[in-house]
Amino acid sequence: MKLLLVRSHPRAAGYTRYCTDFFKQGAVEAGADIIDVDLCSMHLEHCRCCYECWTTSPGICVIADDMSKLLTAYLDADILVLATPLNAYGVNSRLKIFLDRTLPLTKPGFVTTPSGLVRNQVRHPQCWPKKLAAIAVGAFKGDDNFSAITKNFQLYAQGLDLQYCGTLIRPESFLLQFSLAKPKTVKLIEAAFIKAGYQLATEGAISDPVMAQAALPLAPSIDYFEQYSNIYWEHAAAGGDGAGDVATLQNRVTSDVRILMREMARSIDPIATARLKAVFQFDFPDKALYFRITVNKGACALSMEQSADPDLRISCSSAVWAHVFTRQINVREALVKREIVLQGDKSLFSRLDRYFPPPVM
Repeated sequence: MKLLLVRSHPRAAGYTRYCTDFFKQGAVEAGADIIDVDLCSMHLEHCRCCYECWTTSPGICVIADDMSKLLTAYLDADILVLATPLNAYGVNSRLKIFLDRTLPLTKPGFVTTPSGLVRNQVRHPQCWPKKLAAIAVGAFKGDDNFSAITKNFQLYAQGLDLQYCGTLIRPESFLLQFSLAKPKTVKLIEAAFIKAGYQLATEGAISDPVMAQAALPLAPSIDYFEQYSNIYWEHAAAGGDGAGDVATLQNRVTSDVRILMREMARSIDPIATARLKAVFQFDFPDKALYFRITVNKGACALSMEQSADPDLRISCSSAVWAHVFTRQINVREALVKREIVLQGDKSLFSRLDRYFPPPVM
């Protein structure tokens, strides 16, 4: 099985690459012969719409650039896989150039598909049948934002007489960095992309359950999604050293106590707190941020405010609490060094992990 993987993601460390790498892993494990193409590193000019590939030089584009190599690889492949970030609800500009430039693979003469679509004839029918699958990754929440790009791939498949094998969509892409909040779900998403690559290489198709698993939601609601998105872009726009580095940005976002406290409140164990009525006050003076968590017999409410007389007050820097949350600090030592200061019922602090266990979903 020869597979042409066409990537159009300009960011080497972005989420389209992240998802596509897992897909490729599955295809490699299945034994596929893969040609992995990075469009952003190639010299590709825009289609001139001159139709000379139909008239004066049938099947040959007059533009002398890297597209000639890609057309050869296209004809040699059994499966074409297109990977793109979602831009303006469609494919990004680099992939659009590639799709436009496949015109030499067609020729004059109309054919009607079984669904009723009128398309051009393919120029090299002896190289067919072929299949098409796609990967689309974007920050938006919800499948509707991907409806146009999915339709685009479906129409392109029909237009080039390709069997459409489905589009793996990954909404909420920037939330993939919050694996500590939903470790099981992120692992399921990664596993879905691996399985999709394996399925396509071995069975020539991607199943609906696998596509659904790849698109599993990460944000519990649109409210959480909007809040986390705003925090992400606040850090991205803040500037400073490392602001353009993806790993640095991810570290800043995942260490933000506004996110950590929301995730902590979401993780409450209703059984462990079934008889508990308590107010927890968290003070982060370095950021001038204050959170109150009110537990009332299994229910939990979070607010950004100070409580005058909480059952337990926890004071520390935001960096220290981020290390506590991610289990990167010895809490006993931090207490001794007064990096964490407790006031009130200190026994509540010793039971925090029972009341708010690490997320597993």
